[in-house]
Amino acid sequence: MDATVKSLAPGRDALQLTFLRFASGVVFALALWGWHRTPMPSRADWGSHGLRVVLLLVSLLGYFHALTLLPLAQAVAMGYTAPILVSLLAMLVLHERPSRWIWAALALGAAGVLVALWPELRRAGDAGSAARIEGLASAALAAVAFSGVMVLARRQAQRDSLWTILLVQNLLPVLLLAGPAAAVWTPIAPGEWPAVVLLGLFATVGLLALTFAFSHLEASRVAPLEYTSFVWAALLGYALFGEVPTAWTAASALLIVGGCLLLLRR
Repeated sequence: MDATVKSLAPGRDALQLTFLRFASGVVFALALWGWHRTPMPSRADWGSHGLRVVLLLVSLLGYFHALTLLPLAQAVAMGYTAPILVSLLAMLVLHERPSRWIWAALALGAAGVLVALWPELRRAGDAGSAARIEGLASAALAAVAFSGVMVLARRQAQRDSLWTILLVQNLLPVLLLAGPAAAVWTPIAPGEWPAVVLLGLFATVGLLALTFAFSHLEASRVAPLEYTSFVWAALLGYALFGEVPTAWTAASALLIVGGCLLLLRR
C-alpha cells in the first residue's frame, strides 16, 4: 500500500491520497459486509469507533505526507516507533504483560530504527534537510496516532465483527474527507486508476490481516511482527523508485529481522 501511495504522490496533497485510500477501500468493504451482513456496532460502541477513525486519519495523513518527502524505506522505518508505543499502551490500556522475549524483540526493532535514521540526522544541515526533517516529524506523529489505532483494534475485535469494523473504518473517513479532498483535488489520469484500485485492495487485505491477528493474539505480541515490512519497503523502494538501500539500511533490516526471530521463538 505504501509503495502504491508513493507512486500516486507526485503533484498530489496527502489529503487527496488519504481520501483515495479510503474511497477505494470502501468498495471492497461494502462488498464484503454485504456478503456477510454482520450487525452494526451498538450505540455505546460508536464513540470508540469514532475515536479510532480520527486517530487513523491523523495517522495516514501524517504518514502519506512523509511518503511525499522521504524514501520509502526511511518513512517505513520511522513508522516503526508505533509497535513500540503499542506495547506500552497495551500495558496501560489492555493490562497486558509482555514477556522478556517481546521486550527483546522491541529493543532490537528500536535499535534497527535508530540505525536507519542515524545517517539522516547526521546530514541535518545539508540542502533539503528542512523537508526531510518535516517528513520525519510527520511520520513520528503518524506513528503516535497509529499506536492508538492498533490498541483500539484489539479492543474492538473482541466486540464487533471483522466485516463491520472494516466497513466502519472505511466509510466514516470517506464521509469526513469528501469535502476537504475536493478542495485540493488533482485529476487522475486513466493510467493511474489501476493503482487506485490496488490501493484499496492492499489496504483491505492489510486491515483484515491486522484485525484477525489482534482478535487472536495480544497486541504487544502482534506489533513487532510489523517490522518485517521494512525489508519489503527497501526492496520496493529500489525496484519501483530507484532508491538504493545503503549499508545502514541493511544493518537496520538485520536488527529488525532478528527481533522478529526472537518473537517467533517465544
